[in-house]
Amino acid sequence: PIVVVAALAFLATGATSDYRSRRISNRLNGAAAVVGIALHLTLGGLDGLLFSLAGFGIGLLVLILPFVAGMIGGGDVKFAAAAGTFLGWRLLLVGLAAGIVLNGAAAAISLARRRRLLSAFRGLQSDILCWAGGVPTETLKSTAATETIPYGVLLATGIGGALLAAQFRWVPWASL
Repeated sequence: PIVVVAALAFLATGATSDYRSRRISNRLNGAAAVVGIALHLTLGGLDGLLFSLAGFGIGLLVLILPFVAGMIGGGDVKFAAAAGTFLGWRLLLVGLAAGIVLNGAAAAISLARRRRLLSAFRGLQSDILCWAGGVPTETLKSTAATETIPYGVLLATGIGGALLAAQFRWVPWASL
């Protein structure tokens, strides 16, 4: 359980940082990645190292497009990658899926509350059509947003939930 305790401590620290300052520091993400890799290397040898590095890679790959589109910050991408060093790629994917759904719901609620949901969907549709045609777009990177959501908080919630589900065997297919 040392991996679980370290991962949960990292997730809680990152979520708290993102909530307070809308930033997750490179130092925190870097230190967590080193700890996750070192733990798995120590506990599992080469297989542990590969397990950890695969999680890191998937964390980067899954969130790089939303980052490039301006939907999330770079700290969120590195946060997911660092979390992957603890969880491995399979469990990280489950946690990321949960976190992305939670963040999407929070964004929809926020937009609906401000009566901007329909215009946001129109802007997203326009962006998708521009991307498909190779035309640059700025809709998602607009500074017109008056409210931001600390993406790392709900991302940590989804990832932490997947980790606990695996630890307590709440779902039979999840394992750490």
